[in-house]
Amino acid sequence: MYCNSSSKMECEWKPDEQGLQQILQLLKESQSPDTSTQRSVQQRLEQLNQYPDFNNYLIFVLTKLKSEDEPTRSLSGLILKNNVKAHYQNFPNGVSDFIKSECLQNIGDSSPLIRATVGIKLLCLAL
Repeated sequence: MYCNSSSKMECEWKPDEQGLQQILQLLKESQSPDTSTQRSVQQRLEQLNQYPDFNNYLIFVLTKLKSEDEPTRSLSGLILKNNVKAHYQNFPNGVSDFIKSECLQNIGDSSPLIRATVGIKLLCLAL
């Protein structure tokens, strides 16, 4: 990840395509009403929290993958919000700046659901 701290915060991060596809699949599976699938997804999410880049993937899905459906993008933001609440102090250097930068750049998303999710994310970061 690269962050340039000038008057406008600029951060750049590129996901691994295979990792991105795995996370997208997991986000879609998490929307299943099946409790067994839900348990499996929850276990996998807990495992993914061990990887420093996981939160970068979540903010990437929320803010950059505008071709994805809104529920998947929003869910990515809600999982990220929970991760910020639970693990913010353990985030690697640069991750919190990247998340803030992406949220600020996307507060005007065309989707009301995504705008609300980004707003909630910013509020969590401010508290």
